[in-house]
Amino acid sequence: MHSGETVATTPQLTHRISRRSISKHVQPFKDNPDALDWLRRKLNPEWEIDVRGELDEGDDNGVDLLMDKLVSENVNTVQEYRFLSTLNPQLDTLDYDSNYAKFSELQSTIKNTRTYLKPLFDYLLDFEQNLDKLSREMEFLQKRSDLLNVQITRKQQLDVKLTPVINDLIIPPSVINSIVTDKVDERWVENITFLAEKKEIYSKYAGENQPKSLPELVKLLDLMELKVIERVRDFMVTQIKELRKPNTSSQVVQNQMLEVKEVFPFLQKKNPKLSNELCQAYCYTMRWYYHQNFVKYLSSLERIKVYKVDKNVLLGSLDEESGSSNSSSLFGYANQKFEVTSNEYLINLTKRLEVLSKGDETVMPSQIAETMNIKHWLESVFRDFNLALLDNVSVEYLFLNEFFQLTRSEQLNDIIKTIFNPVYQLGHNYTKYLISNSYDYFGVLIAIRLTQHLEYELQHRRIPVMEDYLNYQLIILWPKFQNLIDQNCMSIKKAVSSSVLIKSVTKNIMIPMGLTQNFGRVLLALLQLSNNLIEQETSEPLTNSIVRLRSEFESTLMKLSASFDPKKREIFLYNNFALVLTILGDLDQSEKVNTDEVSHFQNLVDAYTNSA
Repeated sequence: MHSGETVATTPQLTHRISRRSISKHVQPFKDNPDALDWLRRKLNPEWEIDVRGELDEGDDNGVDLLMDKLVSENVNTVQEYRFLSTLNPQLDTLDYDSNYAKFSELQSTIKNTRTYLKPLFDYLLDFEQNLDKLSREMEFLQKRSDLLNVQITRKQQLDVKLTPVINDLIIPPSVINSIVTDKVDERWVENITFLAEKKEIYSKYAGENQPKSLPELVKLLDLMELKVIERVRDFMVTQIKELRKPNTSSQVVQNQMLEVKEVFPFLQKKNPKLSNELCQAYCYTMRWYYHQNFVKYLSSLERIKVYKVDKNVLLGSLDEESGSSNSSSLFGYANQKFEVTSNEYLINLTKRLEVLSKGDETVMPSQIAETMNIKHWLESVFRDFNLALLDNVSVEYLFLNEFFQLTRSEQLNDIIKTIFNPVYQLGHNYTKYLISNSYDYFGVLIAIRLTQHLEYELQHRRIPVMEDYLNYQLIILWPKFQNLIDQNCMSIKKAVSSSVLIKSVTKNIMIPMGLTQNFGRVLLALLQLSNNLIEQETSEPLTNSIVRLRSEFESTLMKLSASFDPKKREIFLYNNFALVLTILGDLDQSEKVNTDEVSHFQNLVDAYTNSA
């Protein structure tokens, strides 16, 4: 290249210059500032070589910047540098050895740096590989998670479908253990409900598409039912045996049985023959139980001292009139050979009637009855026995209805009769014993009213049993009462011929007879008892008995006054009828409305008022 050539013909140095081209073109060239400007513009360096000594001198004279620029332009060989130095003679003045040493040092530094950076590069390369591996593993885990989610969803769907079936078919071992080993109580009865529900559920699964395990489960269920039947049988046998032990309370045993009352309907459904045998065994056991206990109770009642009422309490008896004639009072106590005098008998009538009005539902315990020294009237012991019987019949009726599920009244009545017939017989015999040798007509009548109250109590409790027993009690009592009324009438009739009574009447006609006083009290008590009915019964024997007794009394007065002159006769009748009317004044207003006796004696008194 010659100095006279133009810059435009010079090729641009945009690529690395090969050594061959350098060797061919190495020619000395002169100082040409334009060439350096071209090179500077071409390379666009951020530095420039102080060829002319215009820049400040530094430690490296711009070599570092030149090397960086050369490296950036891929000009990094000494030969190239030397070639470039030929372009300007001023480059010859550079210290090549010094620069070469610096370049070597830089190259060594670069190598060392690369040595130090290699572990980092290897780490980054390994990290990149691990990152790729981790990414692939995460992709695998994502796919695995998606697969598991799909499987879980399918299993959930399957679980939703199978769980009800499994719950329906499964039989927990705890239920089996409970049936076999647990005590028969309220919790144990839940096993029966479980078996019934399982039986019903299994019936729904039976068919062509039934589970394969269903036949075995049904067989197991049948075995469990047989075990339940066995446990129920043993339980009832144990309870029945318990009733036969001495001093056993039936209510305690019955309460234990009622706690598991569901067992008998189950037994009746699964094994009717066994259930009927157990029911029959219970009935005959209770028949023995009640008979034994009522025999003991009746024995205790028999130790109670009951007033012995003799015929001296009959109206018009000699004892009555003799007492009146030998005493200043209206009632005589001269004859003490009787346990109950006529006076005592009539005075206690008002108090005895209280047994009908008081609401005491308790009975005398046998322990107290055995040690009781106080005397009682006939109706007291009669009430204790029959009320105790009513309570026990009621309890037994309710138990049979609730435990044995006896819905037909005929069947229930037959069982009650089977159980209590011996006790009924005891009650009838005891009633006959109480009234056999007694003239206590008021005691008999009060016993009749008590029996009627017991009938009403049965209706109130809605227990349609025991009517036959109570009706037979009335059959025993009513004839006895009528017989005693007949004897009263006969006694009044005999009084007409009594010399003692005639002397008493003729001695002072102004004083009413003792017979009249007693008749008034008897009539008052009979009227009170006739109105003390649950339902008014005008056709019962009491109404006719009152009429008969009143007619006999009036007939006796007429016969006694027949020997008097008319004036005395009317005075005598007036005084006696007025006394009866005065005594009847003690009746309540409601009792007066419901009786004709007050108006009858009022008419008699009015008829003889003018004469008196």
